[in-house]
Amino acid sequence: MEDSQLDASGHEDAPDDGPEEAPEPTSANQQVTIRRACDACRARKIRCNRESPCSYCTHAKIECTHADNKPKEKRTRILITPQYERKIDQIDRRLETVIRLLHDMKVNPSAGTTSSDRSGGMMGTPPTEGMSLFSQDGPPTSTNTPSSHALQADEESSAVVEGESSLAAHSVFATEFLQKVVSTKSLQDSSLDLGETLEALSQIVTALKQQPVAGEMTYPHAKPVQRQRIQGLELPPIQKAVNTIRVAKSQRLSGMAWIYDFLPTRRFPDLCLNVYFSENHSEYDFITVNGGLYSLFTDYAAQISPEDKKEYQEYARMCRTNLETSLSNLPLHLPASADVIVALLFGTFHAVEISKPSLAWTLASKASELCQTLGYHRVECLKNTKDDGKPRVRGMHWHQFLFWNVYYIDKSLSLRLGRASTIPDWHITMPEPSLEDPLEDPLLPYYVLWIHTAKCQGKIYEMLYSPDSMAQPYHVRQTRVHELVSMLHDVETRTQEANAKWGDRAREMVEGAFVDFCLISDSVLRLSMLTMVYRAAPRAEGSPTTFSPECIKAARAALEKHQECVSVMRKSHDVYFATYIHWTIMFAPFIPFIVLFCQVIETQDQQDLARLHGFILFLQEANTLSDAAHKMHRLFQVLYSVALRFVEFRTSTPQAQQTQASAEMDAYLAALGFPAKGGNGGNQQVQQQQQHQQHQHQMDFSQNATQASQMAGGTVMSGMGGDTMDEGLMKPGNPMMWMTNAAQLEDFLYSNQAMMDLLQEPNFESAQHP
Repeated sequence: MEDSQLDASGHEDAPDDGPEEAPEPTSANQQVTIRRACDACRARKIRCNRESPCSYCTHAKIECTHADNKPKEKRTRILITPQYERKIDQIDRRLETVIRLLHDMKVNPSAGTTSSDRSGGMMGTPPTEGMSLFSQDGPPTSTNTPSSHALQADEESSAVVEGESSLAAHSVFATEFLQKVVSTKSLQDSSLDLGETLEALSQIVTALKQQPVAGEMTYPHAKPVQRQRIQGLELPPIQKAVNTIRVAKSQRLSGMAWIYDFLPTRRFPDLCLNVYFSENHSEYDFITVNGGLYSLFTDYAAQISPEDKKEYQEYARMCRTNLETSLSNLPLHLPASADVIVALLFGTFHAVEISKPSLAWTLASKASELCQTLGYHRVECLKNTKDDGKPRVRGMHWHQFLFWNVYYIDKSLSLRLGRASTIPDWHITMPEPSLEDPLEDPLLPYYVLWIHTAKCQGKIYEMLYSPDSMAQPYHVRQTRVHELVSMLHDVETRTQEANAKWGDRAREMVEGAFVDFCLISDSVLRLSMLTMVYRAAPRAEGSPTTFSPECIKAARAALEKHQECVSVMRKSHDVYFATYIHWTIMFAPFIPFIVLFCQVIETQDQQDLARLHGFILFLQEANTLSDAAHKMHRLFQVLYSVALRFVEFRTSTPQAQQTQASAEMDAYLAALGFPAKGGNGGNQQVQQQQQHQQHQHQMDFSQNATQASQMAGGTVMSGMGGDTMDEGLMKPGNPMMWMTNAAQLEDFLYSNQAMMDLLQEPNFESAQHP
């Protein structure tokens, strides 16, 4: 601006060679040239002719004034040092404490004294870094675990939801009852005035019914301490993260869709920027961001050139390290917040994808607890006025969407691990997503079908495999089997109807290959579940085989459908291979292989043996995915080798020489955990002699194996000595019922030292199908 300069405020200033004072005019019309624009021209940011008065002031008929020129003042440069940051953190913590105390006094006045006692020591003495139990030296970084004030508002606005058996529910009934009695004409005409009393009672009951989570889920005398901050976690370059998110959106990568479903209130890129550049993010946002980026980097690495793949796999590894480190450091008490539930779900999905079902159960159980604390399982959650304006996901209210995701994973893991569900169906009033037209999202029908499949999984454990159901009489179990078979057939029918009606629109929204993969992999899962249902059916009297024809048929159909799914995956260059292994084959006990193994032992069926061999070849490709996948392949490989040896023995050994050899083979099968094939006819005395002979072979086998183990310097693992083995071999009832799932069979096999010694014998080599 010609001869002038702009100072920090944007105003013109004199040159640095020193200011000059403007001469005072001798008269109103005197024209004096000055070097500084007048105040009016500077305020309006217009050109001044620098006369006194200037042309603009003369034309506007206003006084032409000039401020005294002052020399520039040196500004103090503020340095943000770790010392300042610590002081800011101390002030922030004090403000949070004051706000929390004021809120507690507002919602729970009676607890004011307790709250004061609890925080008196801290409020009386300024907090220092030494007060923290987990303080660490060094300035905080962007990957530190910050305070949870980002979740404070959400937690304070939420109330603990209690059921109809609670004191609050009964108090509401008593209040309403009293109001009805008082409103009768006889009492209204009387001099009894209960208006103020009823109003006070109503306020007390309301406060009792809507106890805030922030006050209810805290210990009264607990001193707030700073949690340990996680140090040394690195994030991938922000440019790479932004580029991957952009590519995922443009190419409609499968991982991007579910990430956005769980974050309708906040855009995922904005959340990433907050975690990268702000210290005010919560540790739950840190988990969510790393879980999402891990999924995106993994998906993207599978679709790029081998030269760039290694780089993005390294970024995925960094995010996985951050995710698992943060999850492993979560405290026992978590804030009741939707954002925390999202983080727990991301952690649960990751645990499933690394074949850690017990770890997934721990995270899912906590998410279930928070959902029920916040009342997401009740229909009242949708009617709450506080939730008006909340976003919708797949045609559902967001809280409804979160709950049904927790329900889905809870019921699935219930069957996988053989544990009782944390969300009983009779405890739920939250409605399922509506499928009435017009449908907001064509993917919603498939989502509802996943919910129904999960409900079947929970019912299978509850009705057929729980301890109580195992003790039910024959007719009760048979009725339950028919009921569950009907449920699974209904899900299959509804799947076909949904695909016929919504399949084309669904393929427009997401990758068509992904829709095809989901449909056929879900069919494999349901056939596996159907096999498990039939397997639990009581053995029909006089049946020549352990399992019913329906069970064998379902197992064969499952392995045939599996081969179809493999063909679909090959067309997509095995992009969905890991997903299929972890979310289908290992997500529920894959019983079809076990059933056909027993069928081969009993019937020497060559086609079933070929089906087993085909499945073994497929599992061999999954050896490197996870430790659990490797163990599953090893287990099924051993079972296949036993079946192959048994078939060769039956078909090549003369009948006259099979009596003694059959007893030995039956002993080996019994050591594996499988009972020998039992006949229903014949001389009872002969059968008893055969059973005694078989039991003697089992004892000899166990003793020889144990002696061999001791000579080698080993021990019998997990206390599986002779007595324990005998107890396992003589299980009553259906001979397959005591093995509740493939995981327990695996544990039995690998903890049985005698069986391991048998597998290591030189003459027990892994044979391949010719």
